[in-house]
Amino acid sequence: MDTDAIIATLRRHDTPTVWNALTKLRGNSVEGLTLGAPIASDPALRMVGYAVTARMTSDHPAPLSQAEKDEIRFAYYRMVGSGPGPRIVVMEDAGTRPGLGSIWGEVHAAIHRALGCDGVITNGAMRDLDALDGFPILAGSICLGNGFTQIREIGQPVTVFGLTVRPGDLIHADRHGAMVVPPDHLPALPAAIEALLAGEQALIRAARAPGFDAEALISLWQKTH
Repeated sequence: MDTDAIIATLRRHDTPTVWNALTKLRGNSVEGLTLGAPIASDPALRMVGYAVTARMTSDHPAPLSQAEKDEIRFAYYRMVGSGPGPRIVVMEDAGTRPGLGSIWGEVHAAIHRALGCDGVITNGAMRDLDALDGFPILAGSICLGNGFTQIREIGQPVTVFGLTVRPGDLIHADRHGAMVVPPDHLPALPAAIEALLAGEQALIRAARAPGFDAEALISLWQKTH
């Protein structure tokens, strides 16, 4: 199965399922996933793609000239519009008060979709929730205004919700949070997901069957683990 086909398979499953399948391959871990409770722009949100990273601030004016601001912004747009797809922007609000303002609203949702971006993950804020036209955003908060938003760095490792993301990392995300998919485990993930779901469904069927009790559960658990 080629990488595009694997990504298509991953998109059919929620992030907890993909994470659980990954733990079957490499053992359990608390590394490589978000912590906390991000806010989804849509409960049905699901994203799979390669990370395009940037760092911004929103809580104070950036000590940059307009020319310097434009240079960073234009380089950012060029970065978002190029590289392997699908692409997900992962943007860290690195200010002392993340989410004081937001660039993630109706206008930038339209811009990023047109640039080939499949969604955004940020510990900062989003707004214009009724006008995003289905563009998926996983954010740390909701706000009204744009504050002093300014992109400060691009193409560097960033950290959102405790997850460190590097440019080009493969990301899987939904309303539960986000995870990095390690490339060395990617080829085995579809089969691991299939095996995981088969085991879960066997337990669910048993639990719903007449006469199910703790002994039936223990017997089935011993056969499947």
